Amino acid sequence: MDQPVDIVYHNPSVARPGQWAGERGRQLVAAMDAAGSTVRAIPPPPQAVPGTDTSDSIRRRILSRIPSAVRGPLITLRLIQRGTVNTLKWSWRLWRQLRKSPPDVLLARYHEYEWTPLVVARLLRVPLVLEVHSPFALEGTFRGRRPSRLAHWMDRTFWRRTDLLWVHTPALRDLVLADGADLNKIRLAPFGIEDPGRRATPESTGPIEVVFAGSFYPWHGLEDLLVAFALARTEVPDLHLTLIGDGATRTDATAQAGSLGVAPATTFTGWLSRDDLYRRLEQSHIGVAPYRDTGKSYFEPVKILDYQMAGLPIIASSVGHIPQMVVDGRDGVLIPPQDIEALATAIVKLAGNPDLRRGLGAAAHARARHVEETAGAVLDMCRAAAAGS
Repeated sequence: MDQPVDIVYHNPSVARPGQWAGERGRQLVAAMDAAGSTVRAIPPPPQAVPGTDTSDSIRRRILSRIPSAVRGPLITLRLIQRGTVNTLKWSWRLWRQLRKSPPDVLLARYHEYEWTPLVVARLLRVPLVLEVHSPFALEGTFRGRRPSRLAHWMDRTFWRRTDLLWVHTPALRDLVLADGADLNKIRLAPFGIEDPGRRATPESTGPIEVVFAGSFYPWHGLEDLLVAFALARTEVPDLHLTLIGDGATRTDATAQAGSLGVAPATTFTGWLSRDDLYRRLEQSHIGVAPYRDTGKSYFEPVKILDYQMAGLPIIASSVGHIPQMVVDGRDGVLIPPQDIEALATAIVKLAGNPDLRRGLGAAAHARARHVEETAGAVLDMCRAAAAGS
């Protein structure tokens, strides 16, 4: 039997309603608890998670109206300020809470410009296992900000001083390695999600529902999706597009839907709770992930995990890690990135073939990765860190 290990999990997002990153953290903690280890989430998850947190979306809409030359530095300053405040607040709180009964391991999610995990691990003299979902120096440039020497220095400092680095994809592992990490410290474990037990069973009559779920950023391809959707509707007029989420390109996407004449057939929902998200997915026919090629596509799109768990056929760009998640012709359709005609053709093809949709959707669900698999791998990391191996 595996040795139980006392873990403190630090991820401030778990206490923020409407945060999908927090929801994944809550699911991970529950799965590790169920596997028999003691996991204390600090801050603790809320007892009830309301539907939508609108504060971020309002802030993003305000920022979207500021010229990009000014917006980038403002966002960077805000992130540095927030990271500094969070470091001071959480380092003090965690040290006070844990100094008399330190855990075997501190497990933490990496946050931009925040030092809390390293500070607390050193104060308590416990090993640190760090979940690295992004090198923030690189992601900041994807978000339209100038390269930050501070962010790069912080990335490299964390890679070198953390006991074990948990990464989700081989591409992310390679980026971390190239940035000075020790190969012996890196553990690869793709993320899984909780099965909500809800499958896509849309009405046989009514519009064909195409759905996108996730953040709105330029590399997510919403601009391409809206143009492709408009093209597809010339052949299949009975199409509807639901865009779930929010982000920097929300204002532009809303205006573009109007200029293309598809606004009446497009719904913007904002962020949804997990229950509301899956209600939408079970009413949908096709899930889309039309990513653009950034040249360094290291991410593991959570939207694809959600589509798979909901049993949706998937149309996705063939970039980065996505071809390892979706097999063309078996559980989805892969298209070249930024190929609007290919995206429109795939939508039309799936819209007109319910049997193909059902077959691809069933295969997608069969490939869905469950959070219990991730929890087992993370517990192994924590045991190894506690044992100093």
